[in-house]
Amino acid sequence: MGMYTGLRLKVTVKEEYRQMIKAINEGANWNDFSERFSFIAAFAKQDRAEFIPRGSLCYMPSSWETGEYPNEVATDGFERKIDMETGYWTFQCSLINDQGEIEQFFEEVLPNIIENAEHIEYLFEEWDSSRMYEFVNGEVKTGLLTK
Repeated sequence: MGMYTGLRLKVTVKEEYRQMIKAINEGANWNDFSERFSFIAAFAKQDRAEFIPRGSLCYMPSSWETGEYPNEVATDGFERKIDMETGYWTFQCSLINDQGEIEQFFEEVLPNIIENAEHIEYLFEEWDSSRMYEFVNGEVKTGLLTK
């Protein structure tokens, strides 16, 4: 069994993708949209694609949630939701990223569906600090490690 990687996002989704993100937040699969949006097709085939954005947190810092199982609550505004008017999408999740699912999401999906990003955070369970990413010129770029 692999190690877990956490992902936290605060981004603005383009208007044409907001209904899709709402549906995915509520349990639809990425594959449900792969014919309509071809850039999703390869990512949707990943076994763990559905863990983004719905994977529960495993082996992430206690500062990411409050409360006790099964009633944990995301901290710092990372509840899984999308504002359909503004497109502001927030979530946090974790998954075993053995096939590079998160990197593929960063390369193939996220740049196509967002206008801008406020926060993109990536944390491998054995790291002492997160890696922050930026959305620059239509690409998700590696940023700095945080403490």
